[in-house]
Amino acid sequence: MRRLLFGPLGLVLLIAGLVWYLSLDLADIKRAPLDDRQPEITLQDRAGVTFASFGDRFGEYLTLAQISPWLPKAVIAVEDRRFYQHPGIDPIGIGRAFVRNLQAGRVVQGGSTISQQLAKLAFLTPERSLARKIKEALYTLWIEARFDKEEILELYLNRVYLGSGAYGVDSAARRYFAKPASDLTLAEAAMLAGLIKAPSRYAPTRDLALARTRAGVVLSSMVDTGSITAADA
Repeated sequence: MRRLLFGPLGLVLLIAGLVWYLSLDLADIKRAPLDDRQPEITLQDRAGVTFASFGDRFGEYLTLAQISPWLPKAVIAVEDRRFYQHPGIDPIGIGRAFVRNLQAGRVVQGGSTISQQLAKLAFLTPERSLARKIKEALYTLWIEARFDKEEILELYLNRVYLGSGAYGVDSAARRYFAKPASDLTLAEAAMLAGLIKAPSRYAPTRDLALARTRAGVVLSSMVDTGSITAADA
């Protein structure tokens, strides 16, 4: 009995119980990030021409099949290469990020997976604490148990913040390229995927040259993962 309670099986049962307990009080993940959004306000002149807008922008909720196929590939390549292999938390990715940050002497790469990022977007605050990290891990495991990988990716792409008040890839595509996310080219998809790391810094409306440089990093990552060829890049 003691081995059952304190051994590996006991730990698994404890984690499973915590995930189940948290799931009892979870909001609808498709609406959770929308509950506290700021309303968008658009100012127009007498001729109906928009000259300013404020607040959060949400585009249409798109299924994965409706989004340009380049965009999911770009996001996975630059944010979470092992997305389809890990169970939500990726020890290999964390180790790789630790080594790269140690070599650089600063933080140049994060270890969070797409599932972890979705957990943060949907359920957590920016607070930095041990309790929050534990909650993040539990929520991540719950998300992985509740949804398949395609659903997780779809939810993430529709909720991720991409700068200039734009939440979700459709809103960002319309904000930066005046087109829906379904029509993004490879170059545009790479630029949007590059925004995730630092939306304000890499926004093309703020620094186009830097946004292009970051898009180049994304394209290189896509080549490394086999998503595109060097000629495509």
